[in-house]
Amino acid sequence: MEKRVYFIACCFPPFGRGNSLTNTFAANHLADDFYLEVVCMEQEQGLLLSYQRDSSLVEGLHPRLGVRRIRAARWGGLNELLYAAGLLPCYYLNWAWAVWQRRTALFSRPGALFAVYPVFSDLAVAYALHRRYGYPLLVDFRDDFSGVMSRGWRRVLRGFYRRLEGKLLRGAAHITATTEKLREDLIARHRLDPEKVSVVYNIVPVGAPGRQGGENAPLRLVYAGAMSGIQQPQILLKAYAWLVARRPELRSCLQVDFYGPESPYFKLHIRPHLVPGTLFHGFLSHAQVVEQLRNADLGFLSLADPVFAYATPTKLFEYIEYEIPMVASLPGGAARELIERHGLGLVAEAGDVEGLAACLEKLCCQPELRARLRADLARAKPRFRPEAQAEKWREILAGMAGQEEPEMAIAEA
Repeated sequence: MEKRVYFIACCFPPFGRGNSLTNTFAANHLADDFYLEVVCMEQEQGLLLSYQRDSSLVEGLHPRLGVRRIRAARWGGLNELLYAAGLLPCYYLNWAWAVWQRRTALFSRPGALFAVYPVFSDLAVAYALHRRYGYPLLVDFRDDFSGVMSRGWRRVLRGFYRRLEGKLLRGAAHITATTEKLREDLIARHRLDPEKVSVVYNIVPVGAPGRQGGENAPLRLVYAGAMSGIQQPQILLKAYAWLVARRPELRSCLQVDFYGPESPYFKLHIRPHLVPGTLFHGFLSHAQVVEQLRNADLGFLSLADPVFAYATPTKLFEYIEYEIPMVASLPGGAARELIERHGLGLVAEAGDVEGLAACLEKLCCQPELRARLRADLARAKPRFRPEAQAEKWREILAGMAGQEEPEMAIAEA
């Protein structure tokens, strides 16, 4: 009998970008081997939050997926306000409450639970269901929950968030993390059995290499992603302006294209730095972004805060998949170490405008460097292929078969 897996994924298409992408690709890769029921949120606008809709992601869903979209409880925006004030660990707890209220209808048949962080509400729902029904639980950390939640003044709550995180992790049958650094931190932080925690790199769609007909003139450097203080992608615009002010002839050699939502952060912090040679094209569907990546010569990624040193942004793996040499602004950590160890691109220290400009200059002026980076990307690509990462989840979920305690579910039903 086919194994049933409940995939708890608040953010799922038609939500555009962010963790919705990760959840989409994970679900699609697992749908051939399991009866996968996705429990997600019905997309709607919040009091403070607005969401981009990406219909191309819905069209790309595996036909065997069962998708249950649950409308969040009406809390009048209180959940968002309390999260913004630092008093709640997630702004989707009203959705988690709505799912819990419908647990009998949604989860009466025995199966394994699979929850991906972010968002915390996914973990909260899955853990509560594990406690109630005894279903085995696989928890995946794409981010460091207690580390992220303990930034700024909220460091006073670090003990609380770490205890909460530890309770969730100790209840899981298995844990996966996005990087080796995060895996090691979780093991040390909560004294976990190392055999219980493994690494699964970010999953992206399978794609052919990018440009097949030579390079663009000028070279196209693409950034498609979040416009927020976590990335602070305006550093690329500052570096470009610094470079062409000192070497005006390079303006004809490099064009910078930004794609993403026109967020308040973009209007305040990014738009003022757009100069000739840099263009903002607005939000594109993921299918349209893929087309831009296929025609890119270089790709940019950034992280501005050292608290995210453990992270490896999804676009890093998209650049690997499409064999696009990278230029990055990163703190020391997992993403920087991966790029430098495998020779995937050039990296400047986070916040170092002149250092990033120097990287741009090298990439503009040294075609042999670009060729070498593309060759290194092609060699590294098999290690990070989506199928290889999804196979790790398949093996874990298959090993959890038979661990359910169905009498608990039947008793409630």
